[in-house]
Amino acid sequence: MEKGKHSKFNYKSLKELQTDIDALGLDLGCDEDLSILSNPVRLGIHTAPNALVAHPMEGGDSDDLGGPSYLTFRKYERAAAGGSGLIWLESVSVNHEGRSNKRQLFINEKSLPGFKYLANRIYKHGNPITIVQLNHSGRYSKPDGPSAPMIASHKPELDERLKIAPDHELITDNYLDSLIDDFVKAALLVKEAGFHGVDIKACHGYLLHELLSCFDREGKYGGIFENRSALMLTIIDKVREAIPDPSFIIASRLNLYDAMPISKGWGQDSEDYKKVDLTEPIKLAKELVKRNVTLINITMGNPYYIPHINRPYDLGAYYPDEAPLEGVYRLIHYTREMQKAVPEGKFVGVGYSWLRQFSPQVAAWILKTGGAAMIGYGRQFIAYPEYANDIIKNGELDRQKVCISCSKCSMLKRDAGTCGCVVRDQEAYLQLYKETYQ
Repeated sequence: MEKGKHSKFNYKSLKELQTDIDALGLDLGCDEDLSILSNPVRLGIHTAPNALVAHPMEGGDSDDLGGPSYLTFRKYERAAAGGSGLIWLESVSVNHEGRSNKRQLFINEKSLPGFKYLANRIYKHGNPITIVQLNHSGRYSKPDGPSAPMIASHKPELDERLKIAPDHELITDNYLDSLIDDFVKAALLVKEAGFHGVDIKACHGYLLHELLSCFDREGKYGGIFENRSALMLTIIDKVREAIPDPSFIIASRLNLYDAMPISKGWGQDSEDYKKVDLTEPIKLAKELVKRNVTLINITMGNPYYIPHINRPYDLGAYYPDEAPLEGVYRLIHYTREMQKAVPEGKFVGVGYSWLRQFSPQVAAWILKTGGAAMIGYGRQFIAYPEYANDIIKNGELDRQKVCISCSKCSMLKRDAGTCGCVVRDQEAYLQLYKETYQ
């Protein structure tokens, strides 16, 4: 494999993968002893039965009230039965106007019974720790179908792609203040529903993440780091105040690096956006740990702008100017840097699905060398829900079941609003794919 050249996964053995890792000069190894992945992981007063995490993959399949539907129940029942030690449920909106589409999950008093039923069905099929991701979609809001962006700052590159006018009104500080109560109410409902905790989401270009890069915004939520991180940290403080129960986990899925061709992006060098700068992400992670937010799920980029940064793929809308293995390494390497810089945190690693049947060996090496506390699978878990059981019980993944990084799940999410694996789960999603692209 040549550095900087896109190439598809074509490995027949672990040795071939390690050869390319070495040829690219990547500090990455493989370990065939996978037992560390089956070790329990302490999370506050809870213990996850193993170190494998089903990552949040937004399905866009809610019922009319914002609660889970048949497809939602099915997805998480399969994940629980498949043995994941932690199920990090997908993005759930904290209010109507912040929904990414009209079928995004939205927790409220009317949808609460559906969420209670979802929790019960998960626990009937397994004993995972469950975290519900709370979010406001910001510039990606489409609560009633058409785009209805709510932006905290103007970013010309993103504005142009979304057809947001230069004079589009910014969200006011008063509106941002009001979101604190929305997040708190949503967290209280999550607890009532029976889940173990919430994720205060700050990634992938959504509102709390966008605020982290509002360098030029005026007012109390823009400018210096303390202002840009204030809303997220205040929400966490208020959720903890409203739910002092030590058994309730507050976690966060956090962007490390925007990878945006702008001079002032989060986690990127001000002179060269292609270079990662972890100064502020480390600073924020330390603030999270001070608040006992020690479970931190790492990601990068904006999937609406440069998808391959957070989702290295074989097939997609374009061919990146890097080998997918380089993108995998970026995600794994900088998660390792965060884990080393903030050892009090338990960081969930990301970037493993593209490695297919050889991902457990890389994951085992990462855990053994202190590069993460847990290993997350996103696309892999929706393609192959029993991945965890196969790793733990069989010591391997079945290459006939793994995600093939074809991007069809992302295409469905973009064009139909619903996400699922067309290749491995044809029963549920093939007909929708055909109807969308006929």
